[in-house]
Amino acid sequence: TMGADHTAGYTIATNILKVGGFVDPLSKAGQVELSRNLQIATAAVDSCGLCIFVAFPALDIPECFTAIYEMINARYGTNLTAEGVVEFGKYILKTEHEFNLAAGISNKQDRLPEFFEEQVPPHDAVWDFSDAEIDEFWNF
Repeated sequence: TMGADHTAGYTIATNILKVGGFVDPLSKAGQVELSRNLQIATAAVDSCGLCIFVAFPALDIPECFTAIYEMINARYGTNLTAEGVVEFGKYILKTEHEFNLAAGISNKQDRLPEFFEEQVPPHDAVWDFSDAEIDEFWNF
């Protein structure tokens, strides 16, 4: 919702590099959830002034994620938890979305260009998510 951000929903980390698990990049299965979860995490991490690339170790090393919110707690005297970080990310995304809606940018404009529907060699992959599937993103 904030515009072109090459790191928001950085699914290549999981789809290709297998960081934090694996979701087949040539299958629709799990892509909306993966994108949603990564965008929530990115919103939280970016808002803390950290580079999203800390997500690589944080997705694979539980102590790294813990260290991130403990660092925030030490700096600001808060009692943030892992769940609190997730809720923070959700709050940021929903606030951005509400801003866009108030500015007249609706889900109709939140779509990719038609050329994404063209087959891309060598796997002939296409973007074949319906508008309803795209709008599922906001169900959190």
